[in-house]
Amino acid sequence: MERKIWLDARNNLNSEFVITANQIACFNGVLFSLATFSENTVQFSERMQISVFLQSLDELSEFSQIENKQVMIISNDPAVLNEAKSQGYPTGYYIYIVDQKTMDMSHEIGIHHHLVIAEFKDPTNIPLELIIAKLQSTDVDVLKHVVSSEEAKISFDVMEIGSEGVLLTTDRIEAMFDFKNQFEHKEKQSVEIVNAKVTNIEHIGQGYRSCIDTTNLLTEQEAMIIGSTSSGGLLVCSETHYLPYMDLRPFRVNAGAVHSYVWCPEDTTSYLTDLKVGSQVMVVDIEGNTRTVSVGRVKTEIRPLLLIEAEYENKKINTIVQDDWHIRIFNGKKEPQSATTFKVGDEILAYVCETGRHVGIKIEETIEEK
Repeated sequence: MERKIWLDARNNLNSEFVITANQIACFNGVLFSLATFSENTVQFSERMQISVFLQSLDELSEFSQIENKQVMIISNDPAVLNEAKSQGYPTGYYIYIVDQKTMDMSHEIGIHHHLVIAEFKDPTNIPLELIIAKLQSTDVDVLKHVVSSEEAKISFDVMEIGSEGVLLTTDRIEAMFDFKNQFEHKEKQSVEIVNAKVTNIEHIGQGYRSCIDTTNLLTEQEAMIIGSTSSGGLLVCSETHYLPYMDLRPFRVNAGAVHSYVWCPEDTTSYLTDLKVGSQVMVVDIEGNTRTVSVGRVKTEIRPLLLIEAEYENKKINTIVQDDWHIRIFNGKKEPQSATTFKVGDEILAYVCETGRHVGIKIEETIEEK
């Protein structure tokens, strides 16, 4: 789902803000007042939904002279919205929620329009959850009024599905670039997963290994990419597969030796020793689809270790994991296989890329890692 991220330009006559929103790809709408709409001359991208907030039937009458039926009419007055609908405009209900009555109005009136923009008196997200629940089986989008990208992120996580969008009010250009950094290119990403060939298996004795415990529940088809070099790594499974002697840990990946890279969002890497509570790492499924999860804990202990080396199109990678049968890695058939059962010549799922990292960021340099 593409989130609606709108700029609130009702009280801001500075065209720089509108121009900036038009240039930042994650912004796809602007809400004007009648005054700021009249003052604006920006040539908008086709992705932008232009809307205008009208407070009275008189304002609607004045605006109707423009005869632009592509503009969405937003109002807190149901009479304005009903008249705008009769004239062929798309409509949205704006409501300031302060109590039970106004919360009920948000969905009782909002259900008759294209969207609801909800502004809240109190910082709790409970009313937003209730509005989403009431409208989730309809075609009505719910946008929350926010003042920061952090507040928007929380809104998108409410009740798992989140609000369909947000309306940002700000007097800081920097806040708009915070949205760019937070939400641009955050759509579902994928990486290319290949079948590499195991070239060496070696028991290398004791060492420190880390488990990555996330704040999410991982699936049986998900793993983390773990490798000793920046050339790539193997898909080490989540602990979602049956074990006869212990309970499942669906939040965990028993990742590997502490020196290892784990792949993170935006094609970055972190050493396992760099991870801490709140760090973000990437999980990937057997088809290469990725998502971002947060770290809740990193558990490091001394364990026997197993080196698995593999090769794909003359590129060599290796991963060191705990030397135990309960560690699973996806094999070439996209099935979880106990790490200790791999043999030379077996196929194993891998991610392979060009070498070169500096503090986890991809760079172009001459480098050899062994």
